[in-house]
Amino acid sequence: MEKATAARFFGQAAIWGASFTFIKFALEDFSPNQLVLFRLILGAATLAAIIVLTGRSFKLSGNAWFHVAVSSIFANVIPYLLLSYGKLHTSAGLAGVLIGGTPLVTLFISTLALRAEPATSRKVAGFILGFLGVVLVVAPWKVEGSSLLGALACFGAATSYAVGYAYVSRFLSPLKLDPITLGANQLIAAAILLGLALPFFAWPAIEAVSAVPLLSLLYLGVLASGIANILYFRLIQDVGAATASAVDYVVPVFAVLFGAVLLLEPLSWNVIIGGAVILVGMAIAEGRIASSSPSLAFSGEADRS
Repeated sequence: MEKATAARFFGQAAIWGASFTFIKFALEDFSPNQLVLFRLILGAATLAAIIVLTGRSFKLSGNAWFHVAVSSIFANVIPYLLLSYGKLHTSAGLAGVLIGGTPLVTLFISTLALRAEPATSRKVAGFILGFLGVVLVVAPWKVEGSSLLGALACFGAATSYAVGYAYVSRFLSPLKLDPITLGANQLIAAAILLGLALPFFAWPAIEAVSAVPLLSLLYLGVLASGIANILYFRLIQDVGAATASAVDYVVPVFAVLFGAVLLLEPLSWNVIIGGAVILVGMAIAEGRIASSSPSLAFSGEADRS
C-alpha cells in the first residue's frame, strides 16, 4: 500500500471512527431515521458543491447510474436502516464486533465473485488476526443486554456493507470514474431511496435543536458521509474490495480514542493491545510481515494479492 493510499485509508478510518461519538451527540435531538436521512442529504450537498466549484460533471452513463443506485442500497440504505434498529436492541460491544466482521465477509464474497481478488492464505490469516483485534478493542464481554434480532440486524448490516464493497469493485471501479462524481451520485440515490422508505418508519416531530447535536449532524453529513465517501470509492479503485474493507478493523480503534478524548471515556489495556493486533494483522495481509521474519518490510508498495 503506497503512502498516499495509506493516508486515505487511515483518514477514512479516523473520520468514521469519530462518527460514533458524534452520533451519540446528534441523537440527543434527532431520531435515528432523521439522522440517517439528514446526513445523506448533507453529504450529497457537500459533494455536489465540490463538483460545481471544481467544474466537474454529475453526468453518468445509464449503466453506471444503475450500478450506483444498486451500490447505494447495499452501502447506505440497508445497513443504515439495520443499524438504526440493531443499535437500539444490542450492546455497543456486540454491535462493534459484528460490524467489525465486515472485512472477513467481504473477503469471502470477493473470493467467490471477483476473480481479480482471490483469497490467499496470507490475507485470510491477516484478516482473522485483525478481527480478533477488533474483539479486543470493543470488549463485548463488558456489556450485556442484547437481543437475537438486534444482533442479526447488525450482522445483516455488516453483510450489506460487504456486498457493497464487492459490487463497487466489480461494476464501478473498472469504469475509472471520478470518486467525487460517484460519491455524489451514490448519496443522492441513497437519500432518494431512503426517503421513499421513511413512510414505513416512525418520524417524531423535531423540537428545539441545540448547538452540539446540530454541529454533530454537520460533521456526520459533511465529513462522515460526504468526504469519507470519496475516500471509499478511491480506496476500492486502488486496492480492491477486501483490502478497502479492512478500514472497518481500524474504525473501532479511532472510535475508542475519540470517545476517550471527547467523552472522557476510560482507555483500557484491551484497546492498546487490540489496536496493535489489528495493525499486525493488516501488515500480514498486506505482505509487510514475511512469514519467515517477524520484522516489518517497509517497502514502498506491498503485494495486493
